[in-house]
Amino acid sequence: MTVPLAFSFDNTADYFIFAFHFLLATSTVTVAGSVVFAILRTKSLRNENRYIFMLSTSISDTLSGMGWYYIGLFDVKDTYPQKNGTYFVIPTLLGVNFITILTAQIDRYVAVSRPFFYARRITRRVVIGLCTLIWMYTYLTVLLMNLVPLQVAIIYNAINTFGVQVVAVILMLLLNIKLYVIARYQLSREPPSQGTDSKRSSLRLIIAVTMCFLIFWTPEFINIILCGLTSYGYKFKNDALDPFAAMVRINPLCTPTLYIIGSLALREAIAKMLRWNDCCRTRR
Repeated sequence: MTVPLAFSFDNTADYFIFAFHFLLATSTVTVAGSVVFAILRTKSLRNENRYIFMLSTSISDTLSGMGWYYIGLFDVKDTYPQKNGTYFVIPTLLGVNFITILTAQIDRYVAVSRPFFYARRITRRVVIGLCTLIWMYTYLTVLLMNLVPLQVAIIYNAINTFGVQVVAVILMLLLNIKLYVIARYQLSREPPSQGTDSKRSSLRLIIAVTMCFLIFWTPEFINIILCGLTSYGYKFKNDALDPFAAMVRINPLCTPTLYIIGSLALREAIAKMLRWNDCCRTRR
């Protein structure tokens, strides 16, 4: 069965919206994909815990960008009730991002507030295990939602969003405040050093990433709760015409962009990767 495009192109606005979604998907795949390859190709980055979290979120961002070529350009509604949907496989990538960013916040807080415990206990293997568990837990939830009756899944999705994710959002905000206080006051009292500068930059980066995530994701989060638990909330013909969904899809572009802006080592790794590719083309 052929899935039609999301737009009829009867007016000029349809062309602009189509172009926006296409450019958003392309930019997301390009930026997030470059972060993935740069971390995978650079051993020094792979050995740092914070870059493992960046790698996990950037993989989900890259896949989310690829999925947006389908959801953002075709007549697809990947929320309840589904229409030409992906059985929540693509939207759940945002859930992976959500939990991973929250875990990265906790990781940075422990790294700064309890450095000796962190150095002994939170190894690279532990962080890789945590990221793997996040992916497994999130998609196990998707599997269960696809197996239960539709009405049960709708109610569960709304309650889960309202309960678990509200708590997680509040925890994100509280951790952001705590991390800001640490970066602003506690680290400023430590003697200047490369380690102190690294801690401060990593805290500022995770604060910026979290705030952008909350800004782009909160409107959709509220709308899901209203549609699932009340008669209010906005429902759209497809996800391409849903401005809340579009805002959420900006986040997979914003997050890796902030990684690149906030990390000198990552910028250097990407620049080195691009130079290497240019050399390969020249030799050919």
